[in-house]
Amino acid sequence: MQRISSVAPASATGRVRELFDQLEQAFGAVPNTAQVMANSPAVLESFVAFANAMSGVGIGGKLHNQVKLSTSETNACEYCTSILSAVAPSAGLSADDVVAGRTASADDARTDAALKFAAAVLDTGGNVSDAQLQAVRDQGFGDAEIVEIVTSVVLGCFTNFLNNVADTELDVPAAGPVGQACASGACGVAS
Repeated sequence: MQRISSVAPASATGRVRELFDQLEQAFGAVPNTAQVMANSPAVLESFVAFANAMSGVGIGGKLHNQVKLSTSETNACEYCTSILSAVAPSAGLSADDVVAGRTASADDARTDAALKFAAAVLDTGGNVSDAQLQAVRDQGFGDAEIVEIVTSVVLGCFTNFLNNVADTELDVPAAGPVGQACASGACGVAS
């Protein structure tokens, strides 16, 4: 049962109503996580601005979403893992890309290095070693892209932590455990 109340779209007013309209236009509905965030209009507005700004990252939307999947998996955020898996096709991710994100391991060396670096950022609270930083640089990531990987982790943590505290009700099919989902051939990706 959800532990923090939601602001229902029908009762939203003012700036929250405007932000809900933007989200509804973009996604066809107002995600439950946004309804939880709307308890604080400042938080909702900050999240929308942050997410919109990150849509233009140089690392690309695919890797950005894989990093958020990896972060969500590590933080055991069922809501974020499920919603990221559900929207994966529209973000350009295949079932294999979702698995790579959820397991922080990819066949492509460049993607693998980025996912491993993101996992190290999360695991160490940003106190990565020189070797971990060099490993991502060795795959061609420059300072701007490294900053974007770190920021993708941070954005993922924000939504993970809020949804874990709130126990936000799923409004998409549950992704399920990565091993179980992949054994069934679904890999957590909505068709």
